[in-house]
Amino acid sequence: MQIEIFDPLPEINLALIRGGVEQVFLGEHKTSEYINIIFLARNELRIMKKEYFGLDLYTDVIAFNLNDPDHPIAGEVYLSYEQIIQNSQEFKTQLEDELIRVLIHGCLHLCGYEDDTKELKALMTNRENHYLKIFKELGF
Repeated sequence: MQIEIFDPLPEINLALIRGGVEQVFLGEHKTSEYINIIFLARNELRIMKKEYFGLDLYTDVIAFNLNDPDHPIAGEVYLSYEQIIQNSQEFKTQLEDELIRVLIHGCLHLCGYEDDTKELKALMTNRENHYLKIFKELGF
């Protein structure tokens, strides 16, 4: 699996990011051609959310699956570290936990999960919790 990480801040644990992506794809029995993880400023991600989804709001993650359905996943996950920090403070979670949860969320989107209904969102949250538990067990 080829994982490229673009524009991470020095405090971001790159091994954690790579491990998060690999664990989700392994657990979901998905193969990938490549996954790009791209860190953007909060406002840049807001502009993308408006341009691609028609919603003018701040978000922590956007994922794009760029492959044909019958091919290994090729995708991009855009993260706003600023928004993840804000989430961590708002939800009173550890910053690394929030970062990995948001990363897992983006990877689950690449694996085909959606969250546009209450039921689908609950399923996705369940999967996020599953992978967070695995990360804790692995010592991340």
